[in-house]
Amino acid sequence: MLVTSRRGRYSSGRDTRLLLVETAERLFAMRGYHAVTLADVRAAAGQNNASVVRYYFGSKEGLLTAILDHRLPRISVYRGELIREWVAVGATFTARDALWCLVEPLADSVRRGEHYVALLDRLLEAEIIAETFTAADPGGTASGFEIDRALRSVLTEFPEDTRRQRIIMVYTSVLGTLAQYARTGTELAPTELPALVDAWEGLLCAPTSEETREVRALAGR
Repeated sequence: MLVTSRRGRYSSGRDTRLLLVETAERLFAMRGYHAVTLADVRAAAGQNNASVVRYYFGSKEGLLTAILDHRLPRISVYRGELIREWVAVGATFTARDALWCLVEPLADSVRRGEHYVALLDRLLEAEIIAETFTAADPGGTASGFEIDRALRSVLTEFPEDTRRQRIIMVYTSVLGTLAQYARTGTELAPTELPALVDAWEGLLCAPTSEETREVRALAGR
């Protein structure tokens, strides 16, 4: 009954394409990109034509690119709007400001019931997230670069390798944490997100310990 209802909503070719994109996004997010076949996507979407996915997307990689093309523009626009709010009043990004610009568009996607963030988490686990984004958007997004610059700018007291390590840890934690909400269907309450940003800000900006400084000194770094 569920399949019939979904197929009724996606009657035209354009709607069938959207159905396949959203079905693949959910399956990749729940089970992992490498664990899902095109046949799995076709069956879950209630499509009988064995070549329907290849007809619309050419390959599994093309399907993944289509998911990013479907989700990324709105998230990038939202992130850009948040950045411009600070620029408009002449404010200088703090670590917390930059984190909110990073996190809020992703949290908004989770609230909408989308599986995009959980998909990104799976791509990160599979170590193909960088090449996926390069293939989908070789130039990158302006808002994404702006967030990265903002995060680096608030960590000037740290060596470059420490900055890079902490930014990667924050990105990984943000995706992993929000992905759990998406996969379990747990509501992301308004009071929870500020507390999560607290934790990510602490992770990003924690002072370097004496032990770390000593180890770095011995290593000549």
